[in-house]
Amino acid sequence: MTTQIKAQPNTVTFQDKSFFQKHGKLIYMIALSLFTLFWMLPIIWTLSTSFRPEIHIQANLAKFIPEPFTTENWEYVLRSSKIPRWLFNSAFVAVTHTALQLVICATAAYGFARIPFKGRGIVYPIVLAGLMVPGQATFIPVYLMFSDWGLLNTYTALIVPGIASPFAIFLLTQFFKEIPVEFEEAAYMDGATRLTAFRRIILPLSLPALTTLAIFTFLGNWNNYLWPLVAATKDEVRTITIGLRLISSQWGYSDSYGKVMAAAWVGAMPIVLFFFAFQRRILSGISIGSGIKS
Repeated sequence: MTTQIKAQPNTVTFQDKSFFQKHGKLIYMIALSLFTLFWMLPIIWTLSTSFRPEIHIQANLAKFIPEPFTTENWEYVLRSSKIPRWLFNSAFVAVTHTALQLVICATAAYGFARIPFKGRGIVYPIVLAGLMVPGQATFIPVYLMFSDWGLLNTYTALIVPGIASPFAIFLLTQFFKEIPVEFEEAAYMDGATRLTAFRRIILPLSLPALTTLAIFTFLGNWNNYLWPLVAATKDEVRTITIGLRLISSQWGYSDSYGKVMAAAWVGAMPIVLFFFAFQRRILSGISIGSGIKS
């Protein structure tokens, strides 16, 4: 007679979790918040310093609380300096350059993506070859060209260079190729011209790519430093990036901490607001730029 022993199921359960398993997310958020606060300390200090009288700044440079509080540094920057003019120049140059680049590059990209013209297989690789040419290689020839034309210290010199961007043409060409051709064929059957199909079908469907390109182009032009430094030497056409460097050297950091910090915040505020307004589109633009098909 044999006895059968049945294996009992394992009823042991681990109900107790470790401290880090229970509170891991909370610990992560606290650590991230502390790191963010540590990273923002210099930014907080610059903002606080811009609202302090200069005599109190010199007495205690490391103080974070603006006591006594004053707006005289901001009033001086906005009323007695040329920063408002430089802000207008930067905005005008960045917006105009962005608009022209979208028009030119979108039109060129549509031709490469949809129009089978003779020599397209040769011209398109030549355009893409521009991606391999660094801007420093063309810096001096472009400067000499605008100097010979007498266009230095003009808005034209700040806007025109770079509006036919090889990267922008490449990005939009790849995006246009992903749009089904049937949409345009249906429009042609209804009597639409190629230009009408481009304006009313291709461009609306390409709005995510166009918006992303516009945002990065605007940011790049606003932060551009080297070309405006040599192309605009007069105060009337200087941009904010060059203007801030100029006034910081004129005022001197050791004598006008408050004014320099206020000027830096006035110059940075538009781009900070721009980032918060378009942060979702900026982040999604990274995936659009990295996920295009060749």
